[in-house]
Amino acid sequence: MKTIILGIALLIITITSCDSPTEIIDNTQPGRRDYVWTVDTLNIPGTTYYRMWGSSPSNLWMISSSNWDKSIAQYNGEKWSLYGEPGIINPYSIYGFSSSNMYIGMERGQIWKYDGVNWNKSAELTKDGHIDIVFDNIWGESSNNLFAFGAYPDVNGLANNSVIANYKNNNWTMLNTDGLKGIVERLYKNKTDGKLYLQVVKFSNTHDTTFIYDFSDGKYSKLYTSVWDSYWANISLINSEVYFVLRSEIARRINNQFQTVIKLENTNFYHHIWGRLSKDIFLEMKDGLAHYNGSNVEYLFNFNKPRTHIYGAAIFDTEVFFLVSEPGLNLIYRGKLE
Repeated sequence: MKTIILGIALLIITITSCDSPTEIIDNTQPGRRDYVWTVDTLNIPGTTYYRMWGSSPSNLWMISSSNWDKSIAQYNGEKWSLYGEPGIINPYSIYGFSSSNMYIGMERGQIWKYDGVNWNKSAELTKDGHIDIVFDNIWGESSNNLFAFGAYPDVNGLANNSVIANYKNNNWTMLNTDGLKGIVERLYKNKTDGKLYLQVVKFSNTHDTTFIYDFSDGKYSKLYTSVWDSYWANISLINSEVYFVLRSEIARRINNQFQTVIKLENTNFYHHIWGRLSKDIFLEMKDGLAHYNGSNVEYLFNFNKPRTHIYGAAIFDTEVFFLVSEPGLNLIYRGKLE
C-alpha cells in the first residue's frame, strides 16, 4: 500500500516541480522568443524522469524512481550518462548550488550529498518516530540554509503528515509542522517580504486539495485553497520572488495582498511556470509550452502526442531546458538564443 500511495503522490507532484538557478538579466525588456530548439530523446522502457536540476548548460541532472541502474541521469553539455548509485534507492528530489554541492532526497528520510566526485549520505531523519518519510522536494537560498520537505503516510496510508527539514550550521533539524496537513510540495523564500511560502497538497479518497501558506513568526497562515479539478494552485520562484498560480491567474504577494501579474484566458494552461524575470515567464500548457513577455502569451512549441507533460526545467541566461514526458519517451527540449 505504501508504494502505491507514494507512487500516486509522485505522479501528481512531479507536474509541479523541479527548479534551477537563474541569472539576472535586464528586466526592462520583454523576454526573447527566438530560440533554436533541439530535442534529446531517452528511450528507456519503464523509466520516467521526474526531476531536473542544473548549475549550467553543461551540468544537468535528472532523477527517476524506477530502474535503479538508470535512476540518475547526468548531462555534460554533449551527452547523457545514466547510472545508479549504491544506497540511493528511489530518489524523489534533487537540488544544488554548484557541480560539487548537490543533494538528493529519497525514501526513509534519507538525504544524500554530492561533492563533485562521490555521493554520501548526509542525513537519515525521522519525525515522531516515523522513518517512512519521503523527501519529495528540496530547495535552499544558500548552502547553509537548505530545506527538504515532503510527508509520511497518515492512518489511511495517504501522504498527509507534513514534513519540513532545515539544514543550517552543518546540522539537519525537523521544523514544527503543526497546522499543516498534506505533502509539502514546494517551499520558497520571497525576497521582498522575507517570508517562506509553501504549497501543500492534502490527499483524500474523494478529492485532493492544494493549500498555499506563508510561514513567519513561527506559524503558518493559510492564504489560498483550491480543490483539484481542471485547475489548481501552485507557486514558483522567479528572480528570488515567489509567483503564485491561483487557478487561471498568476500573481505576486505585495503588502500582504495578491496582485495579478497575468490573467490567462487560455483554458489549456496547466498551472506550472518557470522564468527569469517578470517579463520572461514560461508556462506549461496541456498542449505545449508558451511564453509571457510582459504583454502577451505565445506558444514556443506544441506537443506531438496527448498525455504529454513537462516534468522539469532548467533556465539559464541564453539557454533553457525542459524535461518533457511523452508516453514511452523522455524528451529534453533545449532552446538556445542566438
